[in-house]
Amino acid sequence: MLRQLTCSKTLLLLREAFTSLLPIVLIMNIVVLLSGLTGILESWGIIRASALNGAEVSRLYYFLIPLFLNLALSMLLAKTKSLDPIGTMLIAMVCFFRLSGFLSINSSAQITSYNSSILTSIPATFLAAGILAFFTRLPYLKLVKQQTDLNPQLKKTLNLLIPGLLTVLCFELLGQCLQLIAETGLITLIAQSLPKFQQISQVQELVLYKTVSLLTWFIGLHGEHSADGLFRLLKNTPAGDASGLGLKTFHDVFMNIGGSGCTFVVPFLILLTQKPTQFKSIAQLSLPFSLFNVNEILLFGLPIILNPFFLIPFFLAPFVNMVVALVAMTSGAFTIDPIEISWMSPPLYSAYIATNGSKWAVFTNFVCLLLDGCIYYPFLVLAEHQFKTPLYLSNLFEDDAYGFINEEIDLREERLFVSKQMGKLKSMTSARRVLKQLKGRQLLLYFQPKVEARSGQLMGIEALIRSRDAMGRTLPPNFLPVLYQQGISKVIDQKVVDLIFEQVQQWRAEGLSIPPISINFDKDFLLDQLAVRTFIALAKEYDIYFYLEITEHTYTVEVAALASVVRQLRAAGHRISIDDFGAGYSSLTNLVSLEADEIKLDRKLVVPPKKESVRGQVLLESSVRLCHDLGFSVVAEGVENLSQLQLVRDCGVDVVQGNYTGRPMPADQISLLFTHIDHCQEESSFL
Repeated sequence: MLRQLTCSKTLLLLREAFTSLLPIVLIMNIVVLLSGLTGILESWGIIRASALNGAEVSRLYYFLIPLFLNLALSMLLAKTKSLDPIGTMLIAMVCFFRLSGFLSINSSAQITSYNSSILTSIPATFLAAGILAFFTRLPYLKLVKQQTDLNPQLKKTLNLLIPGLLTVLCFELLGQCLQLIAETGLITLIAQSLPKFQQISQVQELVLYKTVSLLTWFIGLHGEHSADGLFRLLKNTPAGDASGLGLKTFHDVFMNIGGSGCTFVVPFLILLTQKPTQFKSIAQLSLPFSLFNVNEILLFGLPIILNPFFLIPFFLAPFVNMVVALVAMTSGAFTIDPIEISWMSPPLYSAYIATNGSKWAVFTNFVCLLLDGCIYYPFLVLAEHQFKTPLYLSNLFEDDAYGFINEEIDLREERLFVSKQMGKLKSMTSARRVLKQLKGRQLLLYFQPKVEARSGQLMGIEALIRSRDAMGRTLPPNFLPVLYQQGISKVIDQKVVDLIFEQVQQWRAEGLSIPPISINFDKDFLLDQLAVRTFIALAKEYDIYFYLEITEHTYTVEVAALASVVRQLRAAGHRISIDDFGAGYSSLTNLVSLEADEIKLDRKLVVPPKKESVRGQVLLESSVRLCHDLGFSVVAEGVENLSQLQLVRDCGVDVVQGNYTGRPMPADQISLLFTHIDHCQEESSFL
């Protein structure tokens, strides 16, 4: 099980690292593609010499790919091992340089480089991150061991110093050992012992060339470059020369359809399949390039490189194509003309021009495409199934320090990228529109009465935010959900606090007796220690106490963070009210742990569906009784008519709030209720 976990996690890490290389792969392919197209147009006499040099860009890219992978993989490993990402990335890069000789400076202060490979980059990066993590876990290697006033990031960076030094020294020692092995001449001896193939058939030469190309592509090296290098060693001639690979044109036409591994059909299979697939985004990106035999996007995006799910089709498809095409050629269906065609010539068209317009060659090329589809399809299904099992992987990783599996699940949902981005854009647009509207409006407070259920006496009021536009119209707070979603509602809560204290001061100046006031705060305001301390200080200065309403969902989700804030507010004399209880988040077990004085039942409990009125009343009675037994007073909100008022009375609700007992009203109107209660208490019933 442990071995399976390690293997799965390593593959997922590699897939994530390769996926992060897609932007540069895409850029490189576009430049190479443009270079190839302009080269074709130049050969046709349509344009003059092109300034684009795709070959140079391609060489530069494949030279830098090992470094890019080292950086991406080290960042991911840092997160999985709870290391500082930037520090780990830089240490792993230095280790990779020293071990591979990728980049160094000689005694003359000149930069020298060595064309390293992904095969060197991957183990070097894993090893560097592993050693660094090991040393970091040793407490006696930490420079800052005790809690200090240092910035946490600075503390983390300082504690990376000694482990980082030891990691680099380990790689220096490993590099010296490898250099000693190289100086023994063992590698040269092995190379000299390899047989030289001077007399092999063209087909054997083609099989050898393609095998080397596919093998090295699969482990992350440029296959054609590697195969050319081997042919220089074994035949003392480049594979592309006339004396080299005799079936080079045949190879490009039938064994390189869509790029190495004959992947031309893969984007079509993904996009044309009826059921949703996990690879549509990659297929859409790679399709235009596959038409010109450029398949790096598929190699890195699915990925095919280092992915055991695609090992068999990647090797099988080219050789199946070779057999089919050779059988067709030997049967006399067509012949390959000894002409040079661009490796970027699209499938079918390349077969047409390479055989001097043979329709049988085009048909054979088409049959090869169909066979490639049959070969790749079951493995695509298998690979898709791999990324449809997040629960299995979640159980596999269990308490992953970085939550790597969560990111992998997020990556699985990247096919919803467009819709998600549109949703975010819509949300941001809505927020900007709301803020623009609020710019021209005045924010003001309305107040809704809270009355005793039996007598109808005023028990308190709830402050509600409203806005007034330039035409004097008072508008409901439709802007609040958008501001909550964008995390900028705290400024509204602060505005409510300012308006509340201004109004309290005005009412007291008028000699009014102010009933308890309820204020609804969002969690962002409550979790701001400075805002809470300022509020408590102002309330003490004004000698007034409030009912602070917190939605049950916020209270239960943020319970750990809000617990101390709630205790702080209650110690200052304020009361806590749990708002919207029963709105969809409720758990009766939560009631035991809630530090609150009042429970406000959501309208869904107060007004059950018509078909469920009897059962709804039973639920309401039970909820009220349970709240009373636990020591809470109960408020029913959303009471709109006499029958609803009678229902909540019968169920034992203490306080009622709703349009039937009093609509939200401005301060000057609500203050009439204060005066009315002061002088005519016996006539204040809402009955």
